[in-house]
Amino acid sequence: MRRQESWRASERDDLRSQAQLLARIVQVVQRENHRLKETDAALEQQLAAHAGVPDLASRRPLHP
Repeated sequence: MRRQESWRASERDDLRSQAQLLARIVQVVQRENHRLKETDAALEQQLAAHAGVPDLASRRPLHP
């Protein structure tokens, strides 16, 4: 009987450790996702700002 209780306690501890590890992994993924969303928003703003600026290098030269 004690072996079975010990085995259950060991299994429970193992599952608890796995759950804690999984929770940490989820936190890291959520943080990285947040950073990626911030970076994406910043790049979108840069792209919008760049789209509003004329590209002088691609303009045709004016012929008098």
